[in-house]
Amino acid sequence: MLRNSSLLLIILNFTIFSCNHATSPKETSSINKNSEFTLQQDTIQVNIRGEMTHALKFQDKYYVLFKQRVLKYGGHGKRWLCILSNGQVHKVIDCPKEINATYLDFYVKNDSIILKPYMDNKSYHFDSKKYSWNEVNETDDLIFEDEYFYVYSLDFGEWGGKTWFKDKKTQNEYVLERTTPLINKMGTTYYLSNAYEVLKIENPIALSKCDIDVRYENIENSKKKYTWYSEPVGFEIIYKDKDVNHFDYSYKPYIVSSFVVNNELLHIYESDSSAYVARIKNNKIEPIEKIIPNVSFYNMHFSYRCRNLNSKNELLKFETDKYNIFGLMEIVDTKILTTYFVNEAELKPKAMGAEKANEIFKNRLKIFLSDFENLTLSSIDDKEQTWKTFDITPAHLIGIDDKWNPNNFTIDQNRSYLIREDSIISNEIMYYGSKESDLIRVVSLNWEETNSSALEVDKIAAETFESKYEILEAIISQELGLPTIKNKKKYPTITWKTSNGLIVELSKAVNKKTNYYYLGLVIYRDKL
Repeated sequence: MLRNSSLLLIILNFTIFSCNHATSPKETSSINKNSEFTLQQDTIQVNIRGEMTHALKFQDKYYVLFKQRVLKYGGHGKRWLCILSNGQVHKVIDCPKEINATYLDFYVKNDSIILKPYMDNKSYHFDSKKYSWNEVNETDDLIFEDEYFYVYSLDFGEWGGKTWFKDKKTQNEYVLERTTPLINKMGTTYYLSNAYEVLKIENPIALSKCDIDVRYENIENSKKKYTWYSEPVGFEIIYKDKDVNHFDYSYKPYIVSSFVVNNELLHIYESDSSAYVARIKNNKIEPIEKIIPNVSFYNMHFSYRCRNLNSKNELLKFETDKYNIFGLMEIVDTKILTTYFVNEAELKPKAMGAEKANEIFKNRLKIFLSDFENLTLSSIDDKEQTWKTFDITPAHLIGIDDKWNPNNFTIDQNRSYLIREDSIISNEIMYYGSKESDLIRVVSLNWEETNSSALEVDKIAAETFESKYEILEAIISQELGLPTIKNKKKYPTITWKTSNGLIVELSKAVNKKTNYYYLGLVIYRDKL
């Protein structure tokens, strides 16, 4: 059994981590001279405009999924797969565009990397040699396997879930009402962990035996997931948090993960302030040593397959108190391995200031008016990067009002960028174009509140938007002269028509009573 004195020092060096270590090389050191454990710490620089969601280790490489932060338009952000090898970024690959899901599972099974969208019959296999994705049939819900049993589990959402042990020899199945647990095995005993409970199963065939209609395969195929519940037999509860509020998703403390070291079941346990290594003693969680402050471990919803397949310890993901620094931790035999990722990409827009934003608007307008019919998406992307605007291009197509496309041009591609002027006002631009020609057909700009929920902003928002409206009108008029039409109804609209067939419309919706502030500009070609 692992001594307390040794375990107390397993992750001692975690506490020295700070942003100053962002460029430090790989470090390997003994925990102390009397310990059999060593700590290896590495830091890798990445540059991906997204946040880490999933990660796995396969053939000595890390495969890490990143997801674009959705700041506008709703829907689902872009996803990328980052492959890391020998402490460096090896490749960054787009995930399949067909994936339109909030929840995914990402795991290794039978030496294959699988990406499975939740509630989708399609899954995707990643070819690690060709660096390509291939669509495959829906995979099963295996969470653990040894020489005697396959273990499957399903999550039914608010109805709970089930876990089945399938005897490889007899094909009989045994079930308990537990949702997607992490499984560890010591000797012939199985331990099932989730956030607030740990179970001990000495003999799975003592669990409730399944009739044919409630076997895993039949429940999964019939989708009749909540019609039958098993008897609570065949297991022992060795830990249970009786105070947990399952409707409070921020509730702590909770068990992050469980693992085996020197034939002892240990746990990563997180409280409000810190995470700990802990053990179960007298039916309670007993913290042993604090890991690192300001770190939060996490696992994405419906991501549970093969987390500890074949008794390999789970790869853990964590966030730090720095929004761009996150990492992975794994326990391999007597080594504690941690890899910190420092993301150098800009993950959220910085305040640019009104003066700079107005200057960019002037530059944009000059480009639009000079040669709109030949303006391409690729050329404008180069310009937007030069202006250091924030790319918020959605993963899905955004359509437009038919009146903006009187010539029925093909619109099947978007590019979009955001400027955060200050704490009051932000400007978003959307380019609508064609994949085949790369030509831009319509440009739409919107000025909205940076934070519409900030009450202190509402006091001066009306004046700010009125002033911006006057500035925009003056800039456009300087280029095009007096407007052709000036509508002064409830929501004023000013329209310019150019000699080469462009229509420029500026509109305003400023309502102090409802605290709604919006300015819009659209540029498109009149009917030919």
